[in-house]
Amino acid sequence: MRRTYGVWFLVSIPMALSYPNWTMIIAGAFLGLVGGAIQVFYWEVMEAIRPLGSPTAMMGWLWSVEGTLMAVGSMAGGFISEHSSPTIALSITALCIGAGYLILALGKSRLIAADRIPTDDEDLAAMKDNANTNQ
Repeated sequence: MRRTYGVWFLVSIPMALSYPNWTMIIAGAFLGLVGGAIQVFYWEVMEAIRPLGSPTAMMGWLWSVEGTLMAVGSMAGGFISEHSSPTIALSITALCIGAGYLILALGKSRLIAADRIPTDDEDLAAMKDNANTNQ
């Protein structure tokens, strides 16, 4: 995940250098492609470290925080683009992804539980936990 996150950071840098034409389309496509790969890891990590019996609550809290911060970021990006420069707003995207990579790198010891392949019994227990919670 850290390696993919690092690639995501590198791919985000051209967004700040792009212009609203085909260059932004290409840069955005690469940013979305690698960002989609990060989402797969994101779900895996959340499943590995969440408290047992809390898949719905865990995702509810994450999506609430994520959605709120995305709304604040969109508002701030629009304000910065309008009053300063779109380049600055797009640079902040790369800076935030870089900050996320730094946090992930510094906090890797806390996520060590997600850095292993679960046993068959653990997979079955997770499926049973999800089935019981969703009833």
